[in-house]
Amino acid sequence: MKNKKYNVAEPYFSNKDIAWIKKNIETVLRGQLSTGPYVRELEEKFAKTMGTKYALCVNTATFALEISVKALGLEEKDEVIIPAETFIATGMAVTLNGGKVVFGEVNPQTFCMDLDEIKKRHTKKTRGVILVHFGGNMSPDTIKIKNYCKRHRLFLIEDAAHSHGSSIDGRKAGSIGDTACFSFFSTKIMTMGEGGMLTTSSKKIYDFAKSLRERGRKIGSKVEIYDYPWRSGRVPEISAVLGINQLFNLQKSIEKRKNIANIYNQAFERSGDISALPEFVGIENAYWKHITLIENKRIDRKRLAHILDQEYDVKINWAYDPPLHLQPVYQKIYGKLKGTLPITEDIMSRHFHLPMHVLLSQKDANYIAHSVLKAIEKIKDTS
Repeated sequence: MKNKKYNVAEPYFSNKDIAWIKKNIETVLRGQLSTGPYVRELEEKFAKTMGTKYALCVNTATFALEISVKALGLEEKDEVIIPAETFIATGMAVTLNGGKVVFGEVNPQTFCMDLDEIKKRHTKKTRGVILVHFGGNMSPDTIKIKNYCKRHRLFLIEDAAHSHGSSIDGRKAGSIGDTACFSFFSTKIMTMGEGGMLTTSSKKIYDFAKSLRERGRKIGSKVEIYDYPWRSGRVPEISAVLGINQLFNLQKSIEKRKNIANIYNQAFERSGDISALPEFVGIENAYWKHITLIENKRIDRKRLAHILDQEYDVKINWAYDPPLHLQPVYQKIYGKLKGTLPITEDIMSRHFHLPMHVLLSQKDANYIAHSVLKAIEKIKDTS
């Protein structure tokens, strides 16, 4: 088993997939290279899979977030509640559109915001909420949050960058908010190398977002005129070929990830040193990441990562460090915020992610889990 490298994430295309991709790329090279029939096919199939009326393929999930906020009418100084446990793009979509980010705590059992936290942060200036399905997990309060936002006339954006195929009570991530934004970066459950997708069931939002993808161009006009100031978010047809293939294999990928997560969960069940997140009835986690929490203060995360890498060829990582409210850019904008979100700051300092991808076998997952337990014992013996 030794000498095999276990990376946290790896994209996967089978030989059959590669043959199909090559064949269709030949078609692309003889036809339209950017935002053409393959992009439209991917959009239609993605919308159907996620249970929405529309899907718009764009160059990044960041772009999808930015045009979502714009399409939902954010005005200068409007407040948007977002979790501090998220990628910089979630906050910047608000900041670059002139709004104020209001950082919320995440629940340590889900790594997502819950309804009580949103109620706590809600003011007269609140315009909307961006709910992040962290690691593929979804808050058990997701539907309640949707209903609360609707009742208080707040927009709801799902940052679904991690959650292709996740669901709550049979409803797919991406079909709950006014819009949702998915990432197709190379480490994600579905990848096109780079790319993103905006989903919505509102034709008004879809039409506006489509215009912004084309630099604000008036869609359907016979002449080239522009109604809005924006930038390009177009997608290469070759990328869409990869996306169609990955979407076809999505459910198989999710099932494999669930099996790996179950092996990890069972291995750590009796450990007092680390724990996995609990599972909630009605929530299907697509497991972009397996989230493990260090419960024993004697276990140093960086030392654990070093031992696993050097002695067991197992890579681990964690996201995001530092949390968003402690990033230098937001410290400059809002001042010193350290200590203002103690729950999030705590769990972000002691969680980590194990390898999670379809190239792992059950034997691999067992090896990784037991390597973690062995590494922990070594740390305890020398601390």
